[in-house]
Amino acid sequence: MKKNRLKRELLRWGMLLAFPALMSSCLMEYPEMTADGELGVDPTSVTVKAKILIDLKSLAAQKTGRLARAEDEEAAYSHRIVVAAYEDRQLVQQEVIYEDLSASSRLQTEVRLRLHARRYQLVVWADYVQEGEEPFYDIDGPEGLASIIGREGYTGNTEYKDAFYSSKEIDLTGYKDEWNAEFPLEVTPERPLARYELTATDVMAFLREYPEVTQVRLTLKYDDYLPKGFNALDGITKHAFKYLQYSRTVSLPKDGATSLPLMFDYVFADSEGNTSVPVTLLVEDADKGTLLASSSFRLSCTQGENKDIQFDFLTTSPEDGVGFNPGFDGNQEVELPVE
Repeated sequence: MKKNRLKRELLRWGMLLAFPALMSSCLMEYPEMTADGELGVDPTSVTVKAKILIDLKSLAAQKTGRLARAEDEEAAYSHRIVVAAYEDRQLVQQEVIYEDLSASSRLQTEVRLRLHARRYQLVVWADYVQEGEEPFYDIDGPEGLASIIGREGYTGNTEYKDAFYSSKEIDLTGYKDEWNAEFPLEVTPERPLARYELTATDVMAFLREYPEVTQVRLTLKYDDYLPKGFNALDGITKHAFKYLQYSRTVSLPKDGATSLPLMFDYVFADSEGNTSVPVTLLVEDADKGTLLASSSFRLSCTQGENKDIQFDFLTTSPEDGVGFNPGFDGNQEVELPVE
């Protein structure tokens, strides 16, 4: 009896001592879904330290050196920087930080993500947001930065539509089973946008024809589909809409100026290729609403470039049109002949 009791005690204590090892073995060989929806228990924690460097010099400032700023310098704008990690094209983690508007032509900041030792696509998005106002770009959909879309309605004539993005693969598998590992990297986002500006070269001719007009109402209509969104994961445009437009009222100069900047906008373009859309510019008497001029042409923009499109926009009759030279070589200033 004593011998059997001793055997039972030894067996019981042996099982208790072996229990943790058995449980560990089970977890290693038969992983289960955790509360976070991940497979198994991964003790690895790698801190990705993304140092983000952005050249803020506006596309319009390529010659003048000035920064991108909206018309209202008092507006409370901030930089919004978003860093997201995608695994197998699924958003697994995202961090958003805000920085005060930079007074220089360069923004530098750091964003940290804690990730497991796996392979990810790290996507960065930076734009401008105004306190108390809806951002120009909505990033809050289920796909995050893979499906950015412009806010409802359409806005032009503001430098604060400018934005930057980056998408790069990172491999953290070499940090498996390490605790408190760090993975530093430097990211230099680029613009997913092109900028264009329309400049009238016929101010004097317009004033001779319409000496009583002091202001004109300008409307730029996109006559076909224009992308309002961007997939920063793949670097391609998304969410194309038809018949978008924006307007502004401009005062005519009385100081003898021969040219006049009219309108400008930022439009999304693919990382490989460009955005091409037919447009119509309407010029109306701001007081009477009568149509004074109309120009129809095809707008073709390449990501990261600025186009200063110069033409007699104020005196072109509605039946005339202007078009791009098919041999356009990417020069910053473009003079458009009448078709």
